[in-house]
Amino acid sequence: MNIFNKVIVVLILICIICVSLISIVNVFVEYFKWSDLALKVFNPENDVYPFIAALALLMVFAISIFIILLEFYRRGTRVAIISSSKAGNAMVTLETVAMQIKNAVIKIDGLEEIKVKIVPKATGVIINMNAKLNEDMDIPEKMQEIINKATSIVSDKLGIKVIKTNLTIVGLVAGRKEKEAKKKEEEEKAVEVVQEEAEDVSEIEDDDR
Repeated sequence: MNIFNKVIVVLILICIICVSLISIVNVFVEYFKWSDLALKVFNPENDVYPFIAALALLMVFAISIFIILLEFYRRGTRVAIISSSKAGNAMVTLETVAMQIKNAVIKIDGLEEIKVKIVPKATGVIINMNAKLNEDMDIPEKMQEIINKATSIVSDKLGIKVIKTNLTIVGLVAGRKEKEAKKKEEEEKAVEVVQEEAEDVSEIEDDDR
């Protein structure tokens, strides 16, 4: 069930809950009768035009059919065609292409995080990437390296024609090595503190003896 269906179902359930609560309260207070209410809405002699009631019911019917169709409709798997295949139709899913790119470029020194989206076209694919780089790196040079690596993986390894490769830097952060070094330093300090506390406890015990 997709998000739209869930929203519609939740709204329907809320309406049912409200109607149920009103019905329960009406059993004791007898504020109105359902039969009278129905006659006021659907009776042609009242101010409500006959076709309004029919239109309302038609809308409910159409929405119900639409929800059912959405529930049973499944989008086909999006794929990219391998241009180097001559004997038949060879295709790779876009998720696989994106994963291959991510696994390859994440190994590049200075790249901290990468998100890849593949846009299929009739003659090939467009690679869109959002990345976070180490702030100490040569940004233009590193961007070109990432673009070349991603293009090479798709065109050479997967045999898919690359129309264009777009790379957007969404952030500059401290490098992984710096983070690891800082974490290691903090751990060493914590160990030293524990050792000092243990020595202090040992000295106090010796003095007591």
